[in-house]
Amino acid sequence: MLYQNKLRLCVKLTCLLTAIVTGSAYAHSFTQTELAYMPAVKQIELFKNGTIAPIDVLEAQIAQIEKYNGPIKKDSRDLLDDYKTWNGKVNAIAFERFEDARKMAIESGKRWKDGTARALEGISVGIKDENEVVGWRVDAGSILSKDAEPCQEDSALIEKLKNAGAIPFFSTTVPEYYVTYTTWSKLYGITRNPWNGYYNVGGSSGGSGAALAAGFCTLATGSDMGGSIRIPASFNGVYGFKPPFGRVATSNIQYETLGPMARTFEDMVLMQNVINGPSHKVISSLKPRLEYPMEYQDLKGAKIAVSHFSKWSGMGNDKDVTAAVDATVEALRKAGAEVDIIDFDWKGEEFMPVFFEGLMSTSMYELISSIEEEHIPLLTTYTANIYKLKDRLGPEKIMIAEALQNKCHREIQSKVFEKGYTALIIPAVLTAEIPADMDIDDKAKPVINGKRMEGNSMKGVLTSIFNLLNTYPVVNVPVAISSNNVPIGLQVIGNTYEDLDAFRVASQLSKVMPKFFTGSLMPDFRNMK
Repeated sequence: MLYQNKLRLCVKLTCLLTAIVTGSAYAHSFTQTELAYMPAVKQIELFKNGTIAPIDVLEAQIAQIEKYNGPIKKDSRDLLDDYKTWNGKVNAIAFERFEDARKMAIESGKRWKDGTARALEGISVGIKDENEVVGWRVDAGSILSKDAEPCQEDSALIEKLKNAGAIPFFSTTVPEYYVTYTTWSKLYGITRNPWNGYYNVGGSSGGSGAALAAGFCTLATGSDMGGSIRIPASFNGVYGFKPPFGRVATSNIQYETLGPMARTFEDMVLMQNVINGPSHKVISSLKPRLEYPMEYQDLKGAKIAVSHFSKWSGMGNDKDVTAAVDATVEALRKAGAEVDIIDFDWKGEEFMPVFFEGLMSTSMYELISSIEEEHIPLLTTYTANIYKLKDRLGPEKIMIAEALQNKCHREIQSKVFEKGYTALIIPAVLTAEIPADMDIDDKAKPVINGKRMEGNSMKGVLTSIFNLLNTYPVVNVPVAISSNNVPIGLQVIGNTYEDLDAFRVASQLSKVMPKFFTGSLMPDFRNMK
């Protein structure tokens, strides 16, 4: 152990000395926090003129991780003694690859000097524990997968990121098998929100959202099969894009897509321009590649539909979420948009079982069915609960879900897009008051206006609609901070495959709504109920 520590120190010192020689004459002009949170577009500007080098940002982010993340497992096969013990830290990283990242950062610095830099040269990326990186393991947050063999090749997404010069930095935590919207597991413990550690980071890309909010990386990958990009984006105050099916090479599950997560709108655009487009590895990926502009037309004269979806939970929406929607409507009108409030009578208690059973009857069924009954005690309670449903799943559930899909699609078309609206805006979550360790068998449940939500806790989110309707592009835009200091995001939904309409509205909102990670809107890592 002593030898390994000395070796790591030597590697770190070598990288730092190389950084001094190869660039960053003015890196000392920025604080550790400024470097750790610096947007990618700003980093690229400063890399170009030699003010800083990629290794400067990387070292600042490693220092941020060492300060706020807590212990990181060196090998995902090591089990936790008590997965619900909290050490007061964020716990967003499943395992790290710091030394490899340092070497890549040094090489990126050389590329910036010799003029061969690529689109994301030297930009650090947190990788969700789902994306295959050659030599890394995908554990899916489960003890049952802890002995998975290292990946033999990069996924299409990782291949595009690497080819653009991005630096895979660490693997981010996920709930077991990605099946719930809180991020805790027996393998990696509980991930806590940097804005307020008592509360939820969302899931299943919860580690990615928390890592961004904590300043651990510049960009992060997410996947979305029921809201897994947009829910953590909302809770952590970051931007997240659920592309329409096929826009980013993902899989052939029509509920699923991969997408970018970032602290700024421009960084999200930068990453989406790299990862979208066809791939020889995924048959469902769309051609041709779509180019996303950085600048968009203003909203003067644009028609925007807004819905509170107040009947969804059976309890209305939390007052903080309602206030966030109202403030957004006011901002849109001041920006010159014509905004109409519309209503949907959809109820989560009716929608969610149909959606979830349809989803789990796809190839997800193979995953659940492969679990042997003797291993059930090793599962988390939320995964074990899904295992109980397996006898109710099957092709007929997919057909029932498809009927609901058609019904919802027709209503959205008739109420929104056939009437000339550019986008529909709805909440991502109905309350920001959800404990980080929420469990199906626990009294810790979402709270709306002081009242505990009963029944299916998934009624607290509004994202799954647009996984069933997965040809609609959806951007999460952070718009407010709740009374418990947890961010609130809204979903900006464009018509089917009209990504740029959603980006136009999101872009203008990014200019008129509060700017997270600037001034006083910074996570303070508090822990308060």
